[in-house]
Amino acid sequence: MVRNISLNKEKIEYLCKLIFNIKNISILYINEKNKIEVEFSSHYITNPLHSDKKSLLNQLLTYSENVSLPVLQHTNYLENYIIVPVSDKNYKLGTILIGPVLFGELREEIVIGMMKDDRLSTGKKDELLYYYECIPIVDKMKFIHVGALIYYFIYGREIDVTEIIKRGLAEDQPSLHMEPQLDSALAKRRQSILVHHDLMVEKMFFQCIKEGNKEALADMLENYEYIFKGEGVLAKNSHLRSLKNTVICLIAAATRSAIDGGLNPEVALTLSDLYIQQIEEVKESKEVIAIRNKSMYDLAEKVYMSRKKGYSKPINLCLSYIFNHIYDNPTLNQLAEKSELHPNYLSKVFKKEVGKSISQYIQEQRIEEAKKLLQFSTHTISEISALLNFHDQSYFTSIFKKIVNMTPKQYRNQY
Repeated sequence: MVRNISLNKEKIEYLCKLIFNIKNISILYINEKNKIEVEFSSHYITNPLHSDKKSLLNQLLTYSENVSLPVLQHTNYLENYIIVPVSDKNYKLGTILIGPVLFGELREEIVIGMMKDDRLSTGKKDELLYYYECIPIVDKMKFIHVGALIYYFIYGREIDVTEIIKRGLAEDQPSLHMEPQLDSALAKRRQSILVHHDLMVEKMFFQCIKEGNKEALADMLENYEYIFKGEGVLAKNSHLRSLKNTVICLIAAATRSAIDGGLNPEVALTLSDLYIQQIEEVKESKEVIAIRNKSMYDLAEKVYMSRKKGYSKPINLCLSYIFNHIYDNPTLNQLAEKSELHPNYLSKVFKKEVGKSISQYIQEQRIEEAKKLLQFSTHTISEISALLNFHDQSYFTSIFKKIVNMTPKQYRNQY
């Protein structure tokens, strides 16, 4: 198994220093008594949501004694760590702890949501946002490879990174072993002749969304409770919570069907997020059902409108790229690369299918975005002009008035 390598504090400190200098990720070595012996930190503030560093370490270091491979750990506050147990034969020497890191940018609304979960005063918001800004953002697989590298240094053994992904404290939780629960639940459902709905009906339902077939979908929604009888219970102690969970799953699946049907992924996923957020806010079953029906019909409607335009695949790729990069002022060359067409040929095809030049279309979309910002944001007109990459505010005002027939100020004053 593990070779005797006579590790000492100096070697471990050298390893930690190397990792820190290469990746600029905080790294600790905690001895067998859970005391920090080595520490290199990319920041020197702790998460204000943790009571203190000791309680955080106690939470992270509760892995099973028989765990020897690196473990990917997560906190309730979206911080990520790699834990590498250090032992010499069967004698535990301590633990190397790498992190915290984030796997992506943490939006302000997520941070506010976590504070509400813990019933914290919003007075800590700025402190918490600053803490997350200080945490390095790294690619998840690269982070896991750091764990594999440390493991190799300590034990001289190669490890498949998928082993790190699979392993973790979840494996030690009996409640997550589903086989006995599965057998019991299946037996109860069969005894009461309560089986799940026909999967062919489900397939037809999502096909309506994929094809933008609003009429057929409306018929199925009208008879939803009958054709989907036998739906599972997704929360044992609350009918409302179970219904919410069911509809959330439905929206997630329908969103994928809409994307398969040609709806812009960003539009589909954002719409899905908004409807799921609405579901979490409502207090009555009838409101959940209303959101269910509206979300399904909205997705089908948007697929229908998208298909009605009948654009070719290269043009749809261009339109999607423009939509997602409207703040970056996309260029003809970028669109040509995305659509795998020569710029000159793309310009001709775009004009033929869309009825306007690429530059004209992009300019109109920038103004459409400006209208939304003027209506729904607190950005000044100057800030909106800069955000959308106009040369200056006067040029922005001139283009806006040309397209909308009023100035940005006049447009904002309407709302």
